[in-house]
Amino acid sequence: MTISKKTALLGINDLKIFPITEDSDAKFTVGDGIDVPGIRQLSVTFDIEEKELTGDEKTLAVASKIKAVSFSSEYAELSLDVLSALSGGSVTTATDGKTASFSLADGDKPDYFQLQAKIDGTDSISGGDCHICIYKAKVTAMPINGVEGDFATYTFEGKGVFTAHNFDGKKAKLIDVDFHSTAAELTAKTSE
Repeated sequence: MTISKKTALLGINDLKIFPITEDSDAKFTVGDGIDVPGIRQLSVTFDIEEKELTGDEKTLAVASKIKAVSFSSEYAELSLDVLSALSGGSVTTATDGKTASFSLADGDKPDYFQLQAKIDGTDSISGGDCHICIYKAKVTAMPINGVEGDFATYTFEGKGVFTAHNFDGKKAKLIDVDFHSTAAELTAKTSE
């Protein structure tokens, strides 16, 4: 049976960050995945540049091009490893094992990562899932949102841009949205 190309999606089940180790003409590789704990939300918006040709007091043509994607995410459990992967900061654990610290120092800066999300399917891919992969992303904001009398939540926003590497010798990648007939774990997408 051929998988359907449409489905309703329910919730979000997993989100991982894979630090990019190389994005060149030769190859595209990433490091080990870092789990974003307690993922609650992911929103992806295609950034479209639009140009209008006008004349004779009307619009004669419209040209549009997808230049990037913007995304935002909310998660429920603060992870020092996620803060470090997003910001370029560092995580240390005291020798006595009683203190773990995230530190952002002068010169630390956000680096590129691959963002992978997993959403369970319903309807036509029941038992399957949807994976969203933003190949090359960088964080642009990282609020920590404490609220009186309630659990804090953590968010981050960013931009996804095209890779320098041309996959299969053809094209740079920006985003993939994949349906699977059987649910699968998140794995990095590389050129190898």
